[in-house]
Amino acid sequence: MSNERGATAAVASPAPAYLHVDVVAALLTVAGAAILAVAPNIAVSAGSLALLVAAFSLRPAFGLPLLGLVLPFYLLPRSFGSMSFSMPELVLLSSVTGAAAHGAWMRWRGVEISVARLATPFDLPIVLFLAAVLTSLLASEVMRVSLRDLRTLILEPVAAFYLAVWLLRRQAYTKFLLAGLLLGGVAAAVLGLYQYFFSSHVIAVEGARRILGPYSSPNELGLYLGRTIPLALAFAIFTPSYRPAAVAALLPLTAALLLTFSLGAWLATLLAVAGVVLIWRARAIFVLAAGTVALAAASIPLLTNERVVSHFSLTQGTSFIRLQLWESSLQMIRDHPILGVGIDNFLYQYRSRYMLPDAVAEPNLSHPHNLVLNFWLQMGILGLVAIVWILSELTRRWLDLWRGELAPWERAALAGIAGAMIDMVAHGMVDNSYFLVDLAFFFWLAAGIIAALTASRQPALHDPGRIE
Repeated sequence: MSNERGATAAVASPAPAYLHVDVVAALLTVAGAAILAVAPNIAVSAGSLALLVAAFSLRPAFGLPLLGLVLPFYLLPRSFGSMSFSMPELVLLSSVTGAAAHGAWMRWRGVEISVARLATPFDLPIVLFLAAVLTSLLASEVMRVSLRDLRTLILEPVAAFYLAVWLLRRQAYTKFLLAGLLLGGVAAAVLGLYQYFFSSHVIAVEGARRILGPYSSPNELGLYLGRTIPLALAFAIFTPSYRPAAVAALLPLTAALLLTFSLGAWLATLLAVAGVVLIWRARAIFVLAAGTVALAAASIPLLTNERVVSHFSLTQGTSFIRLQLWESSLQMIRDHPILGVGIDNFLYQYRSRYMLPDAVAEPNLSHPHNLVLNFWLQMGILGLVAIVWILSELTRRWLDLWRGELAPWERAALAGIAGAMIDMVAHGMVDNSYFLVDLAFFFWLAAGIIAALTASRQPALHDPGRIE
């Protein structure tokens, strides 16, 4: 009888208080995000932001998955009078405000929270990264666009990195962020597939209908899908419990990638997928080789498509323009070897001084379509050194983590991030690598996950204060 009373009491006991807070914060987050997505005016947008700040004041880490979710939709801004802000900007602002309010509340309750929690192995290269971009402003002729990109591509993504380092103190929160990044890619892919099959919102060029999604270019969609497909694949491989969801995510992601007709995205994503598979099991190289052959055979019909065929010509079309662009970019570096031309000033220099006569068919190219040339010209030689340093430090910390004891989901996260970085470098050699809002935020959030996982293995280096 006593056992029955004990069981009844256990069932009747109220849920822990933190669960109630989680539920309220989750509801406020969903409501705020939904209203912000359809807000028709300034008042409603401001109200939605108030809901988000309230949610993140209760649970600051809930802002990170929402930030990951909205990254592909940065080209759908919200206007506040004469000023316009992207969705990632607004979510980040709400997250920082909510985290600050929560931190003030924790301190009022007597919980000491030291800034030592923000110390990471990436701090010195980040200092160089910031110094490089600030120095490059000395070379900017169009300061207005440089200051905009300083805010949206440098300061805000780096702030998101430190926010992730600060808040990812529970495994569940890191999983939420990873889920947000994946769901954002899936949402962009599903939107693009709907447009492709049920609307005219596509680009028809060189004999191909090309998918757009929330972007203005199929190549931009391909760039982001190349970041998320390796992540989904890694979870399908390493985590049996998440495998059905990961496979379901891979279907629209892969379909949308194919319909971009971006040869660079196809090849870079294939390399990223190969990287994930080889990380999983080196012996799988034979399976991977067989799959590549099968994929190549299945792609034979595409070889007659004008869009694909044009890439194999070095006298006209995309590849020819790319070679002309690189030649112009090298000349630009010879003229501006130290500071570059300033962040987001490439277009103005290229169009007015450096474009070769044979490349006049595409005069509005805003970057040199090469990772090395891009960082050098946008941020100067120090910027190139800084990004190489950051990538090297990421690789080092990744290897340290991989050699240790890891849960399956942590191995999946690390393998997926490695694949995304492979895509960044591979695709970045022929297209953009970092200097778009979604790519910059994705890079720094991935780095934040690496830094947070590293910090979780070194508890002695951090104070006991908690941000829940």
